Amino acid sequence: MAPKDFKELEDMMEFAIKLKSPVVIRYPRGGESKEKFKTHIKIQNKRCEILTTGKDVTILAIGNQVSKAMNIYRKLKQTNINAEVINVRFLKPFDRYTVLKSIAKTKFVVTIEDNTLMGGLATEVKSLIIEKGLQNINIKSYGYPDVFVEHGSVDELEKMYKIDEMSIYNDIKREKKTNKNLVKSKNYQTIRNKI
Repeated sequence: MAPKDFKELEDMMEFAIKLKSPVVIRYPRGGESKEKFKTHIKIQNKRCEILTTGKDVTILAIGNQVSKAMNIYRKLKQTNINAEVINVRFLKPFDRYTVLKSIAKTKFVVTIEDNTLMGGLATEVKSLIIEKGLQNINIKSYGYPDVFVEHGSVDELEKMYKIDEMSIYNDIKREKKTNKNLVKSKNYQTIRNKI
C-alpha cells in the first residue's frame, strides 16, 4: 500500500494491524504534499478510492502522486477535459475491477508513480489491458526510467524526467486535442494502441 497523505498513512497502519497478515506500506521521500484532502474513505482490502468521476481520461495515481493527479484534474477541468482520478492505494493486491471499469469508459489511461515504471503501477495496468484483450486504449505512463537516477530534490528530478505536474497536464491536453482531430479526419478508423 502507499498512502496519499499522513491521515491515510494512519488509516493504513490501523488496517494493517486488523488484517493480521504481512503488509508493506511504502511512504516515499518528500513528506506530505501541500494538497489537503478533506475526506478519507475507509480503506477496504484490495480496493481503490475513486476521487472524481469523468469520461475523458482515467488518471491512476499512487502514494504522494495522488495530490499531483488532483491538481492536474483541476487544470484539465478548466479546458473541458473531465478526468476520473483514482487513488490506487494497493499495488498488490491490485483492484482490477475498478481500474478496468474506468479504462473501458474513458479509453485513455494515465498512470502516475514516483518509482521506476518497470515493475510498478504502469506495468500492472499494461499487463491487465493486454490480459483482458482491451482494444484501442491510449496509455501514458509517468514515473522514473529503469536507470540510475541522479541525486537532486524531488522537484528537480520530476522536471528532469518530465513527471512534474505541468509536463503531465500538457501531455494529456495535447493527447486529447490530437485524438479529437483524428476523429474528425475521414481516414481515421481507430485510436492507436499505445501499449
